Amino acid sequence: MHAPAQIIPISPTASSLTHHAVNISELKAQVNLIQYVMRDVMKSGEHYGTIPGCGDKAVLLKPGAEKLMLTFRLANDVEVETIDLHLGHREYRIKVTLYSPAGQRLGTGVGSCSTMESKYRFRVGPVELTNKPVPKEYWDLRKENPAKAQEIIGGRGFSAKKDDSGNWKIARQGEKVEHDNPADFYNTCLKMAKKRGLVDAVLTSTAASDIFTQDIEEDPDLYRQTEHNGGYSAGSTSTTSGTSQTAKPDSDPSSHEAEPVSTSEIIGYLTAKGIRMELSADESEIFAFPDFNDTSARQWLKDHGFKWDGKGKCWQYR
Repeated sequence: MHAPAQIIPISPTASSLTHHAVNISELKAQVNLIQYVMRDVMKSGEHYGTIPGCGDKAVLLKPGAEKLMLTFRLANDVEVETIDLHLGHREYRIKVTLYSPAGQRLGTGVGSCSTMESKYRFRVGPVELTNKPVPKEYWDLRKENPAKAQEIIGGRGFSAKKDDSGNWKIARQGEKVEHDNPADFYNTCLKMAKKRGLVDAVLTSTAASDIFTQDIEEDPDLYRQTEHNGGYSAGSTSTTSGTSQTAKPDSDPSSHEAEPVSTSEIIGYLTAKGIRMELSADESEIFAFPDFNDTSARQWLKDHGFKWDGKGKCWQYR
């Protein structure tokens, strides 16, 4: 008879993965802390948010990523690679590495941004108003079924715009025109690449991807069809962890307003920030459509006299 086989236990060594594994109770505590911060400290639409038509998982925004860095006392190291492209265009590639308070490397995130991206490369030409009023069905459907609402006013290339009398009319969107100086957006693209890399690094280092998804974007119009640009292009993910909260548009602007500036200065700011805008026929009104997660741009608009138009879903300046 053969002797029974013996099972020899192998003790964990410094080279085994389990030797360095996080204690289960610590792991649960970290997840609970992130969820607590999200629930009690973060605000929907400011630190995270959802993008209409892209599900209900929370998108982590830059302010939210910074809150998590503060929560865990993380330090970051940023590496920048600049790539010069043709005709003065430029791409920035960012690598962000996060470290614990003790100096331990926790994870790395990457992000890039280029002046060749549509929002920085092109501007929209002037729109042409038609004499057709915007149907009531359009306003009824634009939130629940934006694609169907877009069909009602003519499909891709059409939008809703006020005429000189303040009545909403169907407008034909102008053709895209290339910006003549890509350098105007160098700093914007550098900051955007850093933001993308930072959010990626925070999600990686805190293992929060099951709660949040990457803030891959800034511009929800790149991911769904909207009445603003009248077209469809592919795009950005969304937000919300255990709580299914939808980011709400800004309500009434703050009472504080900065000293008035000229219309040309306002247009210059919007152009430099890459914020889509439209002008009334007599150029007495400016309609701005900032990205829903660009809180600094929205605050600037409030401070300079823009009012939120809840029906038109835009910021209006007279």
